[in-house]
Amino acid sequence: MLKNKDITFIGIFAALVIVLQAIAEIVRLLGLPVSLALGLVPVLVAAELKGMKIGALMGLVFGLTSMVLAIIAASSLPIAVVIINPLVSVLPRVLVGVTCGGVYKALTKEDQSKARKIFNSATATLTGIVTNTVLFLAMFVAFSYGKTYGDTTVDFKWVVASVIAINTLIELIAFTVIVPAVVLAVDSWRKNRNVSI
Repeated sequence: MLKNKDITFIGIFAALVIVLQAIAEIVRLLGLPVSLALGLVPVLVAAELKGMKIGALMGLVFGLTSMVLAIIAASSLPIAVVIINPLVSVLPRVLVGVTCGGVYKALTKEDQSKARKIFNSATATLTGIVTNTVLFLAMFVAFSYGKTYGDTTVDFKWVVASVIAINTLIELIAFTVIVPAVVLAVDSWRKNRNVSI
């Protein structure tokens, strides 16, 4: 049974997932050469702060948001039809919350130093990003390899050039800085005020 504070947390973070992923889609539509998974940030933060179950729930919200955005984009971007498949868009994102939350819980002990907390969060964040990238791309390629969508033929060269080379590198660097900073700030606020979230 969820507590009121959990329901509030889920509502706020679900809204963050939707808004951030919509912003990422707008950035891509503006023609910028990146398509970052901004909705991943609140999923990772939620998984570290609240554990695997709520992390998985936020991953579900992220995956459903990606699927809906793909449905909207499919008419102008034919390759988006692959992402409509929930095995591509939803399942990997649910598992992000599970792996990130699980790694963070396994590493975290009581009364650890700030440096150790940063390390724990960064490690869990990296695990989540790698889970998202590997599982999403594996499912994407499994359902689309060798097929042509508009002017794009999906092969390993396309995957490496368009996704791994730019997007994953930016996510690995940026999210590994952002997520631990947010998690530590919330954790510090919680302890100073002696409240739980």
